Amino acid sequence: MNASNPFPYLEKIAISSLDNDMMNQNFVAVKIGDVNGNVTTNVANPTVESRSANTVAMSVAEQTIAAGDVVDIAVTAANFNDVAGFQYTMNLKGASFVGINGGAIGISENNIGVIANDVVTMSYASDRGVTVANDEVLFTITVKADRAVKVSEMLSIGSAVTSAEAYTSDLKVGKVSLEVRTAPATAISLMQNEPNPFKGQTTVSFMMPDAAAATLSVYDVTGKVVSVRNINANKGLNSEVFTREQLGASGVMYYTLKSGDFTATKKMIIIE
Repeated sequence: MNASNPFPYLEKIAISSLDNDMMNQNFVAVKIGDVNGNVTTNVANPTVESRSANTVAMSVAEQTIAAGDVVDIAVTAANFNDVAGFQYTMNLKGASFVGINGGAIGISENNIGVIANDVVTMSYASDRGVTVANDEVLFTITVKADRAVKVSEMLSIGSAVTSAEAYTSDLKVGKVSLEVRTAPATAISLMQNEPNPFKGQTTVSFMMPDAAAATLSVYDVTGKVVSVRNINANKGLNSEVFTREQLGASGVMYYTLKSGDFTATKKMIIIE
């Protein structure tokens, strides 16, 4: 085997019915994702790589994804200047990775490694420093939600498998980050409860443009008030959990949100 080019290399050795010593079963260590060639095999005298204070920032828009939905999430540039490469481990919580499509940079399936449905590594390199304007789409990932989840709760990057690093054109090593942009609410909005229908519990969410007092009431089909909650609502997303025991009934029910002059009503269904 050529030491400078170990491919193809032996990844596993299968041994069955072991009945004698097998001492010459050797492996070759291969570093994957070494974008800037900083690996050293000299333990006694390791080299020190050049570091940069620069952070390559990427961003995604906040949204709530319903259970079972397959959605495209655009990853946009937030500070993508003179980037010759980057790598990281992408972690998904409450969702599974489906695929990826390139945008302003040449990203494809060849740039990722799917370790598990919820753990994906990414490594990108260019022969020159690349600059992309803010808010331009770098690439798009496709995920399937295992449950109702917000992007900010679902998606993060770290160094669990592949270290989160970015590289300038002169191969200085910096940081890489992923930010979640939250669009400000311009009006009060009452959302459909999730899940619906439900057996055990359900969540009612609503958006507020500003912090304010709100009242969330639940009624049965006869108009009888089953539950009333007076809420000091926060600006942005608010969520209230209701259990079947708290509502004490099954079948069709209605919930109403009131805040100032705003009133909205939606239907929920409790099943046996």
